[in-house]
Amino acid sequence: MSTPAARSPPPDDAEPVEQVVVPAAAPTVLVQALDAWRQRLNAAGIPCRAVAFHSDEESWSQAFASEEKVLNDSWVLLRTRITPENPVALARVGVAASADMLMATTVQLPGGQSGIVGACLSPPHSEKAIQLLLLSLGWLQLTLSAQAIAQNVHAGRLLELIGHVGSQSDARAAAQEWVNRTAAWVRAGAPASSGLGLTLFEMRRDRPHWWVASDTAWAEKASAAVQEATEVATRASVEMQEVTQGTWWALPILDDGQPVAVLVARNEAGPLVPEALATLRASAGLAEPLLRHWREAGRSLPRHLLEATRETWHKLWGPGHLTWKFAAIGLVAVSGVLLLWPVPDRVTANVVIEGRVRQVVTAPFEGFIAQVLVRPGDRVTKGQVLAKLDDRELKLEQGRYRSERDQAAGKQRQAMSERDAPAVALASAEVQQAEAQLALVESKLARAALTAPMDGMIVTGDWVQQIGGPVETGKEMFELATTDDYRVVLHVPDRSITLVHAGQTGALRLTGQPQQSHAFKVSTVTATATMQDGTNGFRVEAAWEGQAPPLSPGMQGVGKITVGTANLFTVWTRSSIDWLRLKLWGWWW
Repeated sequence: MSTPAARSPPPDDAEPVEQVVVPAAAPTVLVQALDAWRQRLNAAGIPCRAVAFHSDEESWSQAFASEEKVLNDSWVLLRTRITPENPVALARVGVAASADMLMATTVQLPGGQSGIVGACLSPPHSEKAIQLLLLSLGWLQLTLSAQAIAQNVHAGRLLELIGHVGSQSDARAAAQEWVNRTAAWVRAGAPASSGLGLTLFEMRRDRPHWWVASDTAWAEKASAAVQEATEVATRASVEMQEVTQGTWWALPILDDGQPVAVLVARNEAGPLVPEALATLRASAGLAEPLLRHWREAGRSLPRHLLEATRETWHKLWGPGHLTWKFAAIGLVAVSGVLLLWPVPDRVTANVVIEGRVRQVVTAPFEGFIAQVLVRPGDRVTKGQVLAKLDDRELKLEQGRYRSERDQAAGKQRQAMSERDAPAVALASAEVQQAEAQLALVESKLARAALTAPMDGMIVTGDWVQQIGGPVETGKEMFELATTDDYRVVLHVPDRSITLVHAGQTGALRLTGQPQQSHAFKVSTVTATATMQDGTNGFRVEAAWEGQAPPLSPGMQGVGKITVGTANLFTVWTRSSIDWLRLKLWGWWW
């Protein structure tokens, strides 16, 4: 079966062939296929008066060109009879014996979807004519499928081309491979383009610059051919559309509405045919973005920064890009607030409330706890018994030393009655020794009851759960603090201690009273460093400013010492900058 381009003319006795009137929206392949199919039917002696086509896609649908209402109504009804079980349907147009015959059947479109083709046959009708018409549908199906096959071959060729481009080692080699293979492809597909040469220009500062050319490793940029190609590329980039100028053709490739490259072709045999232009457009649209991003990624870091700066400058000061401009205005406003607006510069530290006077009650001797009468938080008065140590062994020792003293005294009296001077001296020494031991035991007994040295509150010392436990001499048992006067103790981190001085003011909030802030004034900065929550810091003491709230020793909170004024950026970034400085100094040396 011959192709549509080589079809035979109809015989002289055939009826005049009417051209199929197809809407402008119908694809060219459908227009050509229906027109050729109808002509072949008439040439084979099958009088086909009109053809139509229906598909779910409106662009592929075509009603009969005839204005006959009966024909179009019959076509609509006949289409509803087409099912997978009944792919062919016949119907008369009208009720007269000489009425036209309408036939409908399914065909497959190039995209894979199904469609319904219809043919209006003039009388006389015969079974043979219907059979010939059905046979001719094979030619129509092949014609439509050939377009899909050609598209698949074209897509496969493009993918193969991109594969060769992607296998190169750098952007320039990839671009050279692309123009060489694209030029060879166009020459093979269009014999009239055997003298084709391609040149790819890249845009720099809105001007095209020669990059690569087909079948050329390098070119003299001052040569007449390069200059002429540059002029065509410049015109295409300015007009931002395809340019045909004699044997030259240029295609600007746009990105975000701006030309980023220009493909220039020159065919020595004359203007390029449409098939060659379609191949060049498809190849450029698919490969150039890959080459451009590849080229941009291969630039040096200074070049990246320069291009980014230039692009940002263009967006800020050029036309359009209102989002960038408003964002820049907002950034400037925020930067002005951060750098120019002075705010109090504060040092944050953990706070503990302590009584101004504090005393410690320690164990007077080594022993065991016999009784505990108070717990932390209890208020006590001076002389009140806080706890008692076990004194049973002391009382036994007291009785033993008293007995020894009495025995020594009896020996002393007997020696004196016998006027034995040495015995008197020895007995006197034993008496003194026993009295000394007795006095020591009695003093311990007197201190077995631990008493409060002043009026105040028990801050530390919860021994209720340790009755009967041993204690060592000098062991801290209780800590008392006054309840009529308090001081603020801050743990200032060592990174900020140089900013804190006596006389500075601040404010604090207690954990139990987070809704209120209280003023204080720094009184003493000590040289005592301690660890707290994993942070090394120094003890700073402060006094209340104004009336102190109801407090208890040991209450905690957070305090802020005002050390001056600074801008917000300095306040927020000081700790990070100091940390970075210290790290850099440690690494450098």
